[in-house]
Amino acid sequence: MIRIRAIRKEIGMSQREVAQKIGSSQKSVDLWEKEKSEPTAKFICALADCFGCSTDYLLGREDDFGNVNIQIDLVEREKTLLSDYRRLNEREKEQASAFMKFLLQASSNGK
Repeated sequence: MIRIRAIRKEIGMSQREVAQKIGSSQKSVDLWEKEKSEPTAKFICALADCFGCSTDYLLGREDDFGNVNIQIDLVEREKTLLSDYRRLNEREKEQASAFMKFLLQASSNGK
């Protein structure tokens, strides 16, 4: 059992967004979610990276998110920010990081 649909919905991504992020088609993601076909190892790794989980969690081989699950101790606002960040493309993530650094610098200068 591959947990693509459950994880995708949990982080608020569409099938199309997942497909774009991993270099696949929306149709393939749909077929994987319906268990009508299985992703190759390349796409299993890409999905795990996209979702921020281990491949074992994605494949249903373990019950916890894997060692990359940092959401356990986060408050709701932090979970929302992390989920939104994961939906950005690489250029947008760089811009978000630069803006965060700007805010932190402005905050420390204002003290």
